[in-house]
Amino acid sequence: MDKLMENAAWAYMPRNESIAEARRSELAEVKSKIRTKPQEVEDWFNKEIEKLGSIDLSGMLNKVR
Repeated sequence: MDKLMENAAWAYMPRNESIAEARRSELAEVKSKIRTKPQEVEDWFNKEIEKLGSIDLSGMLNKVR
């Protein structure tokens, strides 16, 4: 089981790194707008909160399988 998990981790590592880098860039962009465009930042946070509230975990698991 450990070997299976290790292989899965190695297979998804590049994809996960790419996702993490994209998210870091997105957060840095939003951070740069905090003082100059506060309404845009608030709208972005509201959108992110809404996205998290509508996550379909069973659907995500089916995609992974």
